[in-house]
Amino acid sequence: MKDGMIVFDCVVHTQDFTDRQIAPGTDGRNVVAHRVNQAAFNDLMASRGGPASKPDFFDPVDPQWAEAQLFERSDTDLAMVQTVPLFGPWQDSLGPARLCWELTQVNPDRLLFCGGVDPSWQGVQAAVQEMERQVLEWGAVSFKFYTYQDRHHSWRADDPEIAYPLYEKALDLGVRLVQFHKGYPLGLHPVEAFRPNDIQMAAYDFPDLNFGLHHMGDPYVDETISIAGRFPNIHLMLPLWFNQSFLEPYPMLHRLGQALLRIGPDRLAYGSEGFIWPDIQAYIDLWADLEMPEELQDRYGYPELTRSIKEKIFGRNFANALGIDLDAKVSGLSRA
Repeated sequence: MKDGMIVFDCVVHTQDFTDRQIAPGTDGRNVVAHRVNQAAFNDLMASRGGPASKPDFFDPVDPQWAEAQLFERSDTDLAMVQTVPLFGPWQDSLGPARLCWELTQVNPDRLLFCGGVDPSWQGVQAAVQEMERQVLEWGAVSFKFYTYQDRHHSWRADDPEIAYPLYEKALDLGVRLVQFHKGYPLGLHPVEAFRPNDIQMAAYDFPDLNFGLHHMGDPYVDETISIAGRFPNIHLMLPLWFNQSFLEPYPMLHRLGQALLRIGPDRLAYGSEGFIWPDIQAYIDLWADLEMPEELQDRYGYPELTRSIKEKIFGRNFANALGIDLDAKVSGLSRA
């Protein structure tokens, strides 16, 4: 806990950035572009006082090291390990499901597994079957989706033939939250492929399912906030917000203020995006100590960052989206 507040990190990864991951038949430009852009971002963030990147940046994380970073060297109580099912440029997807599940096994009481499939790459029926397998065999409690793999494999979240079978299967399996990467292409992909607009009718047609949107849809931040503000089952995951806050604090305060004004404090979730950056505690301290400047409160009407707001975003909102009783979960950890 941080100052008595439960910390539930909505997204950590184990990603494989090595050359062996370049998919056959591709020229590798998407992989190389992602690695170069990420490395440059890491260096810039470290120069501005943010966490430095992990030394073996390209390699998947060691599970024992990752557990220590979260539960010995930070105030994290729980974390979700998220698959990154981006198959087009990557041999076994950017964040392979098996690697992510294996990471959860180092501490299954504290690490939750988020599976991932793609109906355009695997086929709808195969994707649905894989969802069932990941729930029954690996204990997946959520799923992550990317709607663009390459120019021959893409889909929309509001497509009744391709997307809706995934949501129906999720509900059948007892999964309450599905998550989407929006904005911020991981390579030389068209940014418009990750625009958030296709979530609207999906959320409308599946009111019993929660939809989590990552990265505030950057660069479509205004659209993402508008959409989430109107659909009560859309939640925003904020990992990229925390990372960027070290680089450009005032633009990030404006984004946060707009989200709190138009969505409210109950559907925003803290996430570190570890383990690209190993110092998880830096993000926890950032959020615990963050204040909304009075100037921004007066000029724009942004709310004060109260303890109640911080506690909700630190973990309660994400747990609610998943249908988890957070107090009971953490109490069970204490007794273990």
